[in-house]
Amino acid sequence: MSGSTEEQLLIAANLYYIEGMTQEEIASKLGLSRIAVTRMLKKARDEGLVQITVKKPMPELYRLGLALEKRYGLEAAVVAPTRGSPRESREAVGRAGAELLERLITPGCTIGVAWSATTSAILPYVRKGGAKPARINELAGTYLTTDIPYSVSWPLAEKLGVPMESIPMPVLVRSGHVKEMMIQEPAIGAALENASKVDLAFVGLGTVSRDSSIMKTGYLGEEELEECSSKGAVGDILMRYYDAAGRYVPMSFEDKTVSLEWEKIVKLPFVVSLAFGPEKLDAITGALAGGIIRGLVTDRWTAEALLAMKSNA
Repeated sequence: MSGSTEEQLLIAANLYYIEGMTQEEIASKLGLSRIAVTRMLKKARDEGLVQITVKKPMPELYRLGLALEKRYGLEAAVVAPTRGSPRESREAVGRAGAELLERLITPGCTIGVAWSATTSAILPYVRKGGAKPARINELAGTYLTTDIPYSVSWPLAEKLGVPMESIPMPVLVRSGHVKEMMIQEPAIGAALENASKVDLAFVGLGTVSRDSSIMKTGYLGEEELEECSSKGAVGDILMRYYDAAGRYVPMSFEDKTVSLEWEKIVKLPFVVSLAFGPEKLDAITGALAGGIIRGLVTDRWTAEALLAMKSNA
């Protein structure tokens, strides 16, 4: 309050910081409104009557997450430790991703996921309890063979104890004609439509390299990889490719791809990506540059690399 004397400010500050009274209690005691008390406490700090000392600095990983949010305009950034091996780092990222998922779930929301080596790392750490979503939706074809252990949707639905709406097709089929025939099935068409309306999506980011999961699973070959490289793609989200600026890069094989179309991906209200490591850096920076994702779960090495980049990168 502009008219408050130093004595009044000291009374309010002592009641709040020393006596532990709430702002509502102070307002009642002094015959003021709560907003007046809030302003008095702020003025006391601004004038140096109150000095708050935190004896230890903010935890480094949390600080890095806040720095990523500020630098890239993210709504949520969580940084996990970088461990001694990629597998151990993936487990740390998975744990952090599960904790973020738990925080973001609201009662009755719908959650979209797609198969991904990194995203599947959340599964051991997902807990029942707390807010419960209405449904888990697959965002892409997730028909996988038993030797591809990257499924996320059904084990996540099982852990949370909620229904799951599936898209029982491979992410890449033999031809556009086959795809069109299959999505005419009412259940598959409805699943794709509902996938485009999820409240929250947890996804991985693919790379344009022979080490990418989509290459390892055999869905893409050398010809498709060469096309991606020649067109300047740096990564993919749900098998839709983008360049270093986060701009959509159409591919000749997209008529055979079973996943949300690019226009629907960028309209999803909250997309969180789990990605880390040197091989993912280009894919992450492209997704950030294009505003494709609003949340990121990564490791310390990647966070520091992203923050070390030039502002115009």
